[in-house]
Amino acid sequence: MGADGPLEEPELPEEPLGRRVSCGEERATVRYVGPVPPTAGLWLGVEWDNPERGKHDGSHEGVVYFTCRHHKGGSFVRPAKVSFGVDFLTAVHQLYQIDKEEVLSEEISISSRTLEWGKIKERGFESLPSVLLGRCEVNGPGTIGDIKRDTPNVRWLDLSRTLLSCWEDVAAVTQQLEQLEGLQLSYNRLRLTSDPSALCQAFSSLKVLSLIGCDLTWAQILELAPMWPQLEDLCVEENNITELQRPEGVLQSLKSLSLSSNPLKEDSVLSIAALPRLEKLSMSNTGLSVIRFDDVPPGAQTAMFPALKILNLDNNNITEWSVIDELSKLKSLVQLSCRSNRLVSSDGNVKTANQLLIAKLGQLVVLNSCEVSSTCVCVNGGK
Repeated sequence: MGADGPLEEPELPEEPLGRRVSCGEERATVRYVGPVPPTAGLWLGVEWDNPERGKHDGSHEGVVYFTCRHHKGGSFVRPAKVSFGVDFLTAVHQLYQIDKEEVLSEEISISSRTLEWGKIKERGFESLPSVLLGRCEVNGPGTIGDIKRDTPNVRWLDLSRTLLSCWEDVAAVTQQLEQLEGLQLSYNRLRLTSDPSALCQAFSSLKVLSLIGCDLTWAQILELAPMWPQLEDLCVEENNITELQRPEGVLQSLKSLSLSSNPLKEDSVLSIAALPRLEKLSMSNTGLSVIRFDDVPPGAQTAMFPALKILNLDNNNITEWSVIDELSKLKSLVQLSCRSNRLVSSDGNVKTANQLLIAKLGQLVVLNSCEVSSTCVCVNGGK
């Protein structure tokens, strides 16, 4: 718990329980607010995103103050040691350090941090097509209406590694960005909403969403999916996804899905095979060793994954050529990446293995990022 004496206690936000905080470079969620005898003063009990930062499971001297998923994921810290963050527009102004009067009076070239934005002209932040607040301590929208007034033209928004606590906070920001198409929310811990459909208007134009490392299961993603009626590109790498369930009435407009770096149960992969528009699927580093399309015999075309053109199976445990025979059943597949598996030819030659892949998948245009030539060899041997 540490030997900190009582410090001058800063004013806490309303309803601090469940709020996200930062302490140095680390992020945590407040699980307890109150005294911890025999010490004096107020303590915050926090559960760290990185459990190695913690010291205990939320108990002290036999008293349980809060619980953690990890037995050493919690700590007690003084309120003065953490930050509860700032609102969206405060973070924007802090990041760019632009004097508003200067912005209004002349054209200003943006710093190297924001070169993608070109220049801000006359109307200040109103012309911004992108706002990149990754690693900034954004905790919410601030006064409702201010974001729409000051940054109405934002199409791409990065809120990765922020201090947003729940999906309602995210929606309170995005509902003011009517042109928003792309949203990065990676490495946040967002409390699930009880009524996702009620928030769908806040994401009505959203097409691209990244939720890398958000500690979500696939069932939770499907529970949230009614919020994203127009979503085309979803990245959920590095989550707690093991078993896939069939998306019923959600994600039907999805064209690209990345499930990489999740420990997938391979017998559940076919649960997403009916997505009608899915063109690109990444399942690298998922432990896959077998894929089967048992709805049709060898040499026939499966009805599964009807639109799938691009498939990434890098860094898996594929050792059998029968897996490639199964992939030949995919009627739309033209691009495959299958590097760092253990597929070998009888002579052990990488180039021969690539030629076998191309022979078995005659419709391929690209193999392992290399164009397939008309003579059925992969440029540079597929290296």
